[in-house]
Amino acid sequence: MYNFATEQKSFEVKGVRFGGQPGENPTALFGTVFYGKAYATLDEVRKKEVRNLIHSQHSLGGMTGNPGVADVFIAGPEQVEDRLSLVADAHHGPVSIDVPEAKTRIAALKYCRDAGLSSRLIYNSLNLGVTPEELVALKESPPEVAICLGYNPRDFSTDGRVAILETGAGVLERGLISLAADCGIKHVLLDTAATPFDHNACESLRAIPVFKHKFGLPTGCAIHNTVESWLWMKQHRKEHADAYDVCDAGSNLMPILLGASFVVYGPMRNAHLVFPAAAMADKLVAEGGEDYFAVKPSDGHPRRRLK
Repeated sequence: MYNFATEQKSFEVKGVRFGGQPGENPTALFGTVFYGKAYATLDEVRKKEVRNLIHSQHSLGGMTGNPGVADVFIAGPEQVEDRLSLVADAHHGPVSIDVPEAKTRIAALKYCRDAGLSSRLIYNSLNLGVTPEELVALKESPPEVAICLGYNPRDFSTDGRVAILETGAGVLERGLISLAADCGIKHVLLDTAATPFDHNACESLRAIPVFKHKFGLPTGCAIHNTVESWLWMKQHRKEHADAYDVCDAGSNLMPILLGASFVVYGPMRNAHLVFPAAAMADKLVAEGGEDYFAVKPSDGHPRRRLK
């Protein structure tokens, strides 16, 4: 079990507390909606499906004590308003925008500012691909939280991931944490950047306690991406879907056992598998933290809620 000498910062966004020592606060679980070809266009059937997924995640969070975050995949600027307005109405907690392209992230920032959603917004992510236009937009419409992604294509080691956050690693003029502060972003989450097998995948996990110790900031990752990119499993799952489901859900327990404050667990349709498993991992971590380090779990923690 981990406990850190470095002060562990924590903060709250719309009722969800991020950070602290392992075992102090329950792990926040990000479930993604709108990902995949089925959501290329939204009809009423798909919209209802998404609302039901959000309500189910919320219910599971209430049962286990693990707060759920709605992670909204947005492929292009034309999708920003429909997707964010639907999720903001159905989900009253933090909203993460999962956007691969800077132009779309900028559009989402402006929409959230105009719609009064910036105080709920988790910007996913501030990364090495940040553009000058994006930095201007972040300063003009700062989100409450930014995820700083520790992805460094020049160096997949933990040190390389630290460097992109701290100094820019020669890729950026400055580190991502410093850039976030300059943009007026109040809070930062650190993502260790899950990489595929044979690309130092293990460093995605090893970096968690290192980031926590070095920066004292809430840290997590989307380790399910490592499972999703596993070439052997892509073939195996065609006839053994249950094996993939076990690996996918189980992968999300690993960051928790290493001290993560949040996990991006993948499609929200998997919430029924992930939430009970994450609660079990949280109970183990909290029991160890309380026994060995006198860390008191919060009132709604799975350790207290699920006897």
